[in-house]
Amino acid sequence: MFDVSIEDAIPPAFLYSFLALIVAYHVFAPLCSTVKQRSWILTTISSAAMSLSSLPLFFHYGMRSTFWTESTGRFFQAYLIADLLMGVIYYRSKINLLTGWIHHTIYIVIVGYTSHMRWSHLFTLCAVMEVPTFILAIASLNPRFRSDIIFALSFFATRIVLHVVFIHDATNDSYGPGILMACIFPLHAFWFYGCLKGFVKRAKSAKSQPVKSGTVTASPSPSPSEFTSIRARSWTLPRRRGSLRQAVRAWDRLGLRTAAGRFGDVQRRLRASLPVAREQVYAYVGLEMPPGGEPQWTDAVKTESESL
Repeated sequence: MFDVSIEDAIPPAFLYSFLALIVAYHVFAPLCSTVKQRSWILTTISSAAMSLSSLPLFFHYGMRSTFWTESTGRFFQAYLIADLLMGVIYYRSKINLLTGWIHHTIYIVIVGYTSHMRWSHLFTLCAVMEVPTFILAIASLNPRFRSDIIFALSFFATRIVLHVVFIHDATNDSYGPGILMACIFPLHAFWFYGCLKGFVKRAKSAKSQPVKSGTVTASPSPSPSEFTSIRARSWTLPRRRGSLRQAVRAWDRLGLRTAAGRFGDVQRRLRASLPVAREQVYAYVGLEMPPGGEPQWTDAVKTESESL
C-alpha cells in the first residue's frame, strides 16, 4: 500500500542536481574571499545552466515538454533549495525575506505546478530570462565584469519585451500559462524601474560630486599667470608642511630635543658650581667680572694693548 520508491518521491534529476550543486559550492567557496562572493556561486551556476538550456527551444520554437525540459525544471528547483540551505549555513546575512525566502518558495511551487501540468517546455523557454541574472552574478564574483548598461539592456530585452511576447503566445493553447506569466510580470517591471532609478541616482551624484582636495576654484575670469600661481601654491604648501611634520617627527624620534635641554641644564649647573674657578680664569686673561655685569679689560691690559 505504501510501496513508494525514492525515484517516485524524489525525481532523479532533482536529486542529482541538488547533490552536484552542494559539491560545486564547496569546491568554489574557498576561492572566494568575501561572503557576498560565496552567496553568488550557486546563482552563477544556475543562471548559466538555465540560459543555455533555453536555447534549443528557440531553435525549435513550439516544442512540447520532453525529458530535457522536465530535467531543466527539476534542476532549477534543486538550485532554489540548495541556495536556501547553503545560505542558512554559510551566508545567512545575504538571504533576505523578499528575494530569498519568498522568491525561492514561490518558484519552487511554480516549477512543481508547471511540471504537473506538462508546461515544462514553457518554463524552460522562459529560462532565457536568467541571462541578466548571470550578468549580475558574474559581476558580483569579479567586479571587473560589471557593466550596468549590458545588464539593463539584457533585462529589458528578456524580462520586459520577451516576457510580453511569451504572455501573448502562451495563451494560444491555454490561459493558465499566460495568467501565470502575467502575475510575474509586475515583479520584473518593478525591478527594471529600480534599475532605472539607480541610473538616474548615479548620474546625479556624478554631477554633484564635490571638488577634490588639492584643487582650487579660481576667480570668475582669472588670468593664466594667476591660475598657475594659485595651483603652484596649492600643491607646494602641503608638501612643505608634510616635510616639516616629518622632520619634527624624526627630531622627536631621535630624542635630540630632550638631549639638548639636558645638556644646557648641566652646563648651567656647572657654571653655578664653579664661580671661583671662573674668576681665576678671567683674572688670568686680564678680564674683570663685576657683579651682574659684562667682563671688562683691566687697566694693565688696556695700557699694553694701546702701546702695541
